[in-house]
Amino acid sequence: MSRDGRGRRRVVVKVGSSSLTEADGSLALPRMRQLVAEMARLERETGCQFALVSSGAIAAGLGRLGWQRAHISMPEKQAAAAVGQVLLMEHYERLFAEYGIAVGQLLLTRADVEDRKRFVNIRNTVMALLQRGVMPIINENDTVAVDEIRFGDNDTLAALVALVAEADKLVLITDIDGLYTANPRVDPGATRIAEVEVITDEIERIAGGAGSSAGTGGMRTKIQAAKIATQSGVEVVIAHRDEPRLLERVLGGESVGTRFLPSPEPVSLRKSWLLHAPKPEGALQVDHGAMRALIAGGKSLLLPGLVQVHGEFQEGAVVELVGPTGAAFGKGISNFSSRDLAEWLEKKRAGEDVHALHEVVHRNDMVIWTEATAG
Repeated sequence: MSRDGRGRRRVVVKVGSSSLTEADGSLALPRMRQLVAEMARLERETGCQFALVSSGAIAAGLGRLGWQRAHISMPEKQAAAAVGQVLLMEHYERLFAEYGIAVGQLLLTRADVEDRKRFVNIRNTVMALLQRGVMPIINENDTVAVDEIRFGDNDTLAALVALVAEADKLVLITDIDGLYTANPRVDPGATRIAEVEVITDEIERIAGGAGSSAGTGGMRTKIQAAKIATQSGVEVVIAHRDEPRLLERVLGGESVGTRFLPSPEPVSLRKSWLLHAPKPEGALQVDHGAMRALIAGGKSLLLPGLVQVHGEFQEGAVVELVGPTGAAFGKGISNFSSRDLAEWLEKKRAGEDVHALHEVVHRNDMVIWTEATAG
């Protein structure tokens, strides 16, 4: 990720429900005021640009309505989000206005980022807001999202916002001061991990399960968000909401919370989207030779290497790339529909000319995530 054309850094700040609400579900206005004040000060003093991913709508709505989270249906939860989102933005608008900063709201679902055109439009909107000094405030659109199109947590959303904003850093503010060797709430011997160079299987294993009752995320979702962001060249910091001068210290390079180093060989924005955002609509199974060419040779997928087509999809669909055993090793954008490819395979098996040099998936529209069995 790069800075903007004038060399200014960009930081995406995500604050969770537990950091924005009191025990009774009401908004924690002193914390909101403190966060806004620090972002405004740093923007003024350093020129750093911020985007804010803010949870808290459902919790704030429940508090205003006097409803208990454990006893409400999905429609009631969505209704609470509708009420809470108004409260949330009302307070943010007022707090940022004290520093002369206008705010803009983006409410997103996973379906918005899975669609390439909508993803690009989101990026254009965020960039336009940043370039004009408007604070983007992003949340999941809980009022319309159902399970099929939910992020499920704002950590993943924050990582994707970091991609579209071409951010340098992603700061995940929560109610724990980083990643520990074990759950510090139950293991007094757990120690904080100050820095993670690579997110390994062991790091993911020790991340544990769910977090506080106010939110939907936990350390596991934060590690997944860190994985998305660091693969794209974004540094990630997980830190406690009560750390003094948190953002100032993060920008200054101090050791705060747990720092996840960005990949030294980040993937492009387009490939980051392809890797993390869309769900595949089908699969293309290839032979051993094609798999080796794709993984080790950096080649495009040509028709001779295609063995079988799984699922039904149209031209331009995102599909998985699977090897002879059926194990997926990448994703790509198909230049042809499943119907066309199936017909070509039938003709190829019959010995007919099917323009074998056609690129089924171009290398630039492909992302590979494993080198296993490529030899």
